[in-house]
Amino acid sequence: MSASTEQQIIKQYQPLIRALIPYEQDNRLLEGLNKFTGRVPGNVRKIIKDEVMRLTCITDAPADNSAFAEFPVFKFSHFGVEMRLDKVGARILQTESQLYQDRYTVGVFETITNSDFYQAHLKKENYKKIVDAFTVETQSLDDIHFGNDLAIAPNFPVSSLEFEKGKTCTISSLGYKSMSLESKRPPKVSAKEVFNFQFPEVPGLPKGMAIKYVVSGIKFNKQTEKYETQFRLHPSTDPRLAKILQKYIDMASFQQPLQRELESERAMQDLERDRVLDNSPWVPLFIQKVDNGVKPQSALFTAVNESNSGGIANIRQLTSMKLFPRVLKELFKYKETFVVSGVIETKKGEFRILATLRELESADLLAPVIHLLNKNESLFCLQCRLSEVARDDRQKAYAIHDLIQTDYEELDGISHILFCKNVSASLHGLAVTERRPMPAIPEELLEDTAQYSFSLVFDEDMNRRSEARYIIDKEGAVKSGLLSSSPVLVKDISSRGMRIVLSEPFSKPEKEIKVSVPELKIKNQKYDIVGYSAATREVRLRLPSKRDAIAAGILQFVHKNYAWFKNKDTNLLHRNTHRFLWELAVRHHPSASILCITNRYLLNRLKTVYQTPACDDLYPFSSIENVVPMHGFFADKDAQKPKSKLLVDMFHGAVTGVSVVHCVRKSDNKLVYLPETDFLYGTMRKHVHNHIQEDKVELCVTKIDVVRCQSESSPMTKKRLAQLSRIDKPMYDRFNVMQSSYSHVLYLTSESVLQQTVLRARLRPVKPQTAKASQAESA
Repeated sequence: MSASTEQQIIKQYQPLIRALIPYEQDNRLLEGLNKFTGRVPGNVRKIIKDEVMRLTCITDAPADNSAFAEFPVFKFSHFGVEMRLDKVGARILQTESQLYQDRYTVGVFETITNSDFYQAHLKKENYKKIVDAFTVETQSLDDIHFGNDLAIAPNFPVSSLEFEKGKTCTISSLGYKSMSLESKRPPKVSAKEVFNFQFPEVPGLPKGMAIKYVVSGIKFNKQTEKYETQFRLHPSTDPRLAKILQKYIDMASFQQPLQRELESERAMQDLERDRVLDNSPWVPLFIQKVDNGVKPQSALFTAVNESNSGGIANIRQLTSMKLFPRVLKELFKYKETFVVSGVIETKKGEFRILATLRELESADLLAPVIHLLNKNESLFCLQCRLSEVARDDRQKAYAIHDLIQTDYEELDGISHILFCKNVSASLHGLAVTERRPMPAIPEELLEDTAQYSFSLVFDEDMNRRSEARYIIDKEGAVKSGLLSSSPVLVKDISSRGMRIVLSEPFSKPEKEIKVSVPELKIKNQKYDIVGYSAATREVRLRLPSKRDAIAAGILQFVHKNYAWFKNKDTNLLHRNTHRFLWELAVRHHPSASILCITNRYLLNRLKTVYQTPACDDLYPFSSIENVVPMHGFFADKDAQKPKSKLLVDMFHGAVTGVSVVHCVRKSDNKLVYLPETDFLYGTMRKHVHNHIQEDKVELCVTKIDVVRCQSESSPMTKKRLAQLSRIDKPMYDRFNVMQSSYSHVLYLTSESVLQQTVLRARLRPVKPQTAKASQAESA
């Protein structure tokens, strides 16, 4: 066998040779050969054996890597042998010597003098540095589970005749098996001294409850500047009493503050989850259980998700009587679906299509419909995800905001949250690659004007009727133009506005109407129309300017009957409903989110990743021990140092959205990064399509949306900070200042299903023309 052939075999079996070296060091080379070379030809086996024995031979040859070293070279002695290596070469020497049981062998010498091995080792080290630099702490959207460490700071004192001369003492911490009491001076007690403490009569605890505690220590709290005497539950305590205490702590943990350290962790999570939802492009649509199934109950809007979704009308079309059950059926099965809508122009006229992506694909309509909707620029697509709401989540929402369940029974029926997000940009510009006849569109895929009615819940800052308004079910009449009047039902009223429901829809658009409500002494008063829903026949009205007399008359009527109107204040009802729905939504936000803060170092701006336990938006990457590597999304490719031009552009506002594309090879799970432009417009798109058809690769497309924080605080943030200021002023000051440090929120959403469907339909994006190309074409 020629020398070149032997070298080729050695190169081919290099991993096997390195695996056999420890066996040779232990004089078990034959055992290793039998274990790993069962199907290797005999002549190849002999070459491998000889190479292993050669590499493990001791040598005294001096090593020098100055010819290719990238760092300053220094001289030193290793086992009496002179070395001239840089710091990378020295690290290679150390690791390779360990492989050869701390001996200087031929294998060690050849490795540290090999330029290719040096570059590979340097590249591996640089990659590890990049991964570590882009590693971000991850936090679950679920409430922090403190386990047996859970302890509350209740708002009642306890007392004992033997402790502090029977004075009542403030409880700083009450846990399952421990308790801490505050005092200005250190009490005169000794370790293991037993006290019988009397608890006051509070809901959840039996009347006259007394529990024995044993002193475990005394410490001085620098934050509160008070002494804390620590107790533990006495071993002789009745287990039934301990169970009652544990049940009370669990029940009160969301109604009362926790122990200071635990409350700090919980407050941080609450404030950061609020920021994630406040800036999120996802619109939560809450679904309620009814006798014959489910129906939409209410939608929660913020300034960001309303502008991103394209307005309330686009969310309303999702609740079409025909479409909504089909969407839910897909969501219950797949947890995610896409709804496509738009206007299709034909020779017979225009008609609106409203269907899911899977329905269009199964009817072989996806490619022509997307092409036609893009052609007339009417394409709109919503990404929908479903999350189940547990009973515990509803109970937490009631407890946190002190709401009485019987006063808001309709909220207790919420069973799921349907989150929807505008992803039309991912389908814009797509065109068919080949002409083919378009099948007939089934009637069920056409838009239905009949829609479910549901309430709209806005932030307090977005409430368009900021003045007090009250729910009243009074009969009235409206008159438009010269037509006769028609009966209406007045749903709510304020001094300068009202909401009515028509008995019949408007025959033509109206700008103003005359309203009469006898019980309110309103007769033929002109009102401007500020909102009208044809589906629900609901009209929102506003009193024109210079009508102070009418407004004053309505206010006088309210003040006269304030005892009745007090419980009908819609602002109060709306505020409590908003807070309840908000607590549900923050715990079920559907996509991964990265909170970013201001920092002089770019990579330190990525603070925390928030996601649900079932979230897979970061795939093909995953979190390990509460950290997640983000280099695959943001790091510059082929860079030797941790750099990110993408993050720089995002924080400077040059990029507001981008898609990151990876392919996972199924044969060996190898990850391949694809530049977005190559995937969209290059020949790589065809190769990916063919590999997907052959089931060789898995396509992973992650859409990153960048949202700059519009304000330092939201209505919910203000409420939480206000509550915090009453129980811990230093903690309030710290968190209040911290709110100004948040700059952006990055939302990572998997669009793999959407892009794979587009590839199967053979749709291809049309590359936008540059300014120079368009000028040359026009010339």
